[in-house]
Amino acid sequence: MKKNTIIIDERTEVNDALKLLAQKDINEVPVTKDEKIIGVFHLKNYIQALQNAAFKQTDVVTKWMSETYRTVSENESMFKIAETPTYVTDETQNLIGVVDESARHSFCTQQNEKIKSLEETIKWYELSFNTAYEGLAVVDKQGVIQIFNEAYSRYVGVSQKEAVGRPADTVIDGTRLPVVLQTGVPERSQAHRLQGHNLVVHRLPIWKNNEVVGAVGMLVYEGVSEIYQVIERMEQLDRGMQYVKQKLDSKLKVSMKDKVRFEDILGDSQVISQTKKLAIKASKTKATVFISGESGVGKEQFANAIHDMGVTAEGKFVSVNCASIPENLIESELFGYEEGTFTGAKPGGKIGKFELADGGTLFLDEIGEMPLNIQAKILRVLQERKVYRIGAHDGIPVDIRIIAATNKNLKQMVKEGDFREDLFYRLYVIPIHIPPLRIRREDIPPIVAHKLQELSKKYHMEEKTIDKKLLSKFNQYDWPGNVRELTNVLERLFVLSEDQHITNNEFSNILFPENEMKTPKLIFDQQRRFENMEEQMSKEEKQAILSALEKTDGNKSQAAKILNISRATLYNKLTRFKIN
Repeated sequence: MKKNTIIIDERTEVNDALKLLAQKDINEVPVTKDEKIIGVFHLKNYIQALQNAAFKQTDVVTKWMSETYRTVSENESMFKIAETPTYVTDETQNLIGVVDESARHSFCTQQNEKIKSLEETIKWYELSFNTAYEGLAVVDKQGVIQIFNEAYSRYVGVSQKEAVGRPADTVIDGTRLPVVLQTGVPERSQAHRLQGHNLVVHRLPIWKNNEVVGAVGMLVYEGVSEIYQVIERMEQLDRGMQYVKQKLDSKLKVSMKDKVRFEDILGDSQVISQTKKLAIKASKTKATVFISGESGVGKEQFANAIHDMGVTAEGKFVSVNCASIPENLIESELFGYEEGTFTGAKPGGKIGKFELADGGTLFLDEIGEMPLNIQAKILRVLQERKVYRIGAHDGIPVDIRIIAATNKNLKQMVKEGDFREDLFYRLYVIPIHIPPLRIRREDIPPIVAHKLQELSKKYHMEEKTIDKKLLSKFNQYDWPGNVRELTNVLERLFVLSEDQHITNNEFSNILFPENEMKTPKLIFDQQRRFENMEEQMSKEEKQAILSALEKTDGNKSQAAKILNISRATLYNKLTRFKIN
């Protein structure tokens, strides 16, 4: 619409109105009173007035205006405006604009451009679907095929036209897409036999607003030859990265099955992907890495991946949990001691963890628990790159990478005098913060899928599936113990569930086994807590949105980026939470 609308008020004379129509080259003009439209003065009104003997050029327009005109609210869709001019009013009925022929023409032009763009996008989608995969099928939540590409059509011998609109299980032999729709859990790299072909397939649920609305089936590899080729290429890449500067002694070669790769760290969310990218960069140097994060987020797994996939891969990975070693033993564990240093010392002395990690990585987990006197000695090692055994006068040179990890706020501990400031900044070279599971809930389904497969192998049991309602509960729960807690819950569910399909009914007692010992009132309170969980999550989500808007001074595009959601999703949430 046009906001700078040409108007006249109810006191305007006819001759002045005529001059305005001629000047602006228009046929009608709205008449307003107190900013509200009360009629329109049209050229035909003037012609009709000329035929009246009582007409005077100095008459006010209200005497000869028409009270028949079209208005719409400011929220009305342009698609519903069929005639022009149509006047636009706000909620108080004040005139705020007009949709004239030029505005409508501009709108139609924009829509035509959008349609052309969408048609072009659809062409690219069709091209991609037909060439990007060996085969691709998309079903809605009822399991009815909506997209079926040419490759899949060739495998099953059913044309695209015949397949679309039919249930997937009537077109694809042995398909598990209905199972994925039921469970909401992705099934990646699964073996599948289709029309005599041995295939590797992905079956992925499509989630929207915490609900499974469809599923995608992809045919990735045919037979095992392609898989062997990929494995060989990956090994070549690994060899090229690790041996390009120097030869590895064959005795030091470690099988990749014993190594932790960055792709073993489950999750595809933006926050965890960015964290992995930073860790990959860190692995390419021997710079000290400082990993922070809540308990159970996977700090040691990151540390292992940085070592195994980095420049220190040929050396040892030595892990020390600083909280688990008694204070009177930690010095000898870390630095070792000389023979005869104290009563009971081993003949020949003892090698400490620093020496043991020479040429590799020393992982100091829970570094925040390190006593202050030991912190000073660690600082000396980092500065001099030498280790002094207890009772020794000369230092032993060591070439190691240090990775330190903590779930505590070391900066605050420095302020309170519980951690040395100089050591903190020696460790804080490449800081990597691992986000908690509650802010990357989209990673829960792939973690669940992978862990269920692992549990099946661990206990030599048939694979089990999990109900999508239970997965929705997982998405709503905050997981204070993060991935470790999720893994433990899944293991309890897997072992204790009598059926192959794990249902929502088992979640409460498995997650909170103490419920079985509670009185009925306490059990009821626990159940009510779960019922109120959605409300609690909504409050937290609303607060997060308000905080993001405050940080960006109300800029919705920037706020959406901070929240890791689309702008359209943000607008929907603003409406739902009634945020102005």
